Amino acid sequence: MTLSLRDCSHRIKARALELGFSAVGISRAEALSDEARKLEQWLARGMHGEMRYMEENFEKRTNPKVLMPEAKSVVSVLANYFPSQLSHSTNGKISIYAQSKDYHIVVKSKLQTLFSFVCDLVGNVNGRAFVDSAPTMDKVLAQRSGLGWIGKHTNLISRRLGSFFFIGNLLLDCDLDYDAPYLQNYCGTCTACIDLCPTRAITHDGQVDARKCISYLTIELKRNFTDEEKSMLGEWLFGCDICQDVCPWNRFSKPTAIPEFQPKPDVQRLSADDILDLTKSSFQRIFGETPLFRTGLRRLQRNAEAVKENLRSKTLRSNRAAS
Repeated sequence: MTLSLRDCSHRIKARALELGFSAVGISRAEALSDEARKLEQWLARGMHGEMRYMEENFEKRTNPKVLMPEAKSVVSVLANYFPSQLSHSTNGKISIYAQSKDYHIVVKSKLQTLFSFVCDLVGNVNGRAFVDSAPTMDKVLAQRSGLGWIGKHTNLISRRLGSFFFIGNLLLDCDLDYDAPYLQNYCGTCTACIDLCPTRAITHDGQVDARKCISYLTIELKRNFTDEEKSMLGEWLFGCDICQDVCPWNRFSKPTAIPEFQPKPDVQRLSADDILDLTKSSFQRIFGETPLFRTGLRRLQRNAEAVKENLRSKTLRSNRAAS
């Protein structure tokens, strides 16, 4: 029996949910013309900092059909990583997403399982799975698949899930039943993410200046910090959750059902001092399967030194104020 495009798409979505994804949508593989202009403007303003790779593969980044010429459909999935218990060390903070098993491995494995299901369902089909591992505009593709809107902090937001999720995409060379893009923006007049970003990295026209972003500084920046950049880190050892923490839509976040995304206690407890005491072998043992491992021990210890200095300055200011 030959399935209709609608039935085929329905079964693909049902299988994606069975695999643990929180939401799934399907869009047509086509050029992202409006987003290409915005990306061009962002790059022209130098807001990508020292991320030179953002200047490369521009056509691939803004058109999935350049990345995979035979692509016809994009299956976008959301994988919730919000933990059952939030926890940070009192001497340094690590972003929630980096406290568990590397999402690249977890989500891509599930996408490959989903692709096998599509092959069994459709027959002769080609596809490629991407999880932050190729020049794709994953948030835009997810929005075009009807999964949410891009908030003022530039993260994708779902009214049902909030924004604590990873995005994965599966490019396929078969036609499917396409969802309508998400056209509503429910940020409204709220500017919490803009107002409460300590480094003023989020602009009022909905862009993030990476040069001021704590996540960029702790993860992407490879050189040593300037004094100003050190102070920007505050207590963040790796990444930053502030713009998501203050977003009202994350009141609806629910604990993940994916076991691999439960935080590792060894990572949650680590302080700046602990990180400075790490050896290469202990770093690999603790962080080997987490997103932190990609940054490397040298840069993580660079971050820890800055955080320790910031905490020391904070204590001195508190003591002066109390005397």
